[in-house]
Amino acid sequence: MTPIDVGNLFDDALNTFKAFDNLTPENSGQGQEQFPTSVWQILNHLLKWQAGQLHALRGNTAEHPFSEATTWLSQRAPSSEAVLQEAVAQFHGQLAAFQTELHYMAATEEADRKLKILQEVVLHLAFHVGEVVLIRRVQGSYPLPDQMQDFLAS
Repeated sequence: MTPIDVGNLFDDALNTFKAFDNLTPENSGQGQEQFPTSVWQILNHLLKWQAGQLHALRGNTAEHPFSEATTWLSQRAPSSEAVLQEAVAQFHGQLAAFQTELHYMAATEEADRKLKILQEVVLHLAFHVGEVVLIRRVQGSYPLPDQMQDFLAS
């Protein structure tokens, strides 16, 4: 089987625009009661949801049916800076794993199934990154559009 390099098709698809960079316990959960979910809850939801998608992408069968409801924490803020940074590192590790899977996808009938999973991941990630950016902009902990070029370059 010849590997397909579809990685180039998704080069920027997993870009989070640093939405999870420089998070603190304060700007990831505290003072976000006016929002339906906090940044911390969104991050943990993404970790659980993406873990399931990676599992499926690798051809593994889930032991239990997926339940969206179980991916949401009731806790709105992390218990410590260390817990928060561990979650952010895990999140970045998952994105790297998706990128690796993209670059080593074999030219098989499985490619269609895998590309559909990756498309779901990209759309789901874009939705929740947008939520995080909005929450952080309201808090003043994320740059406005005219400040993005400098922010992303740093």
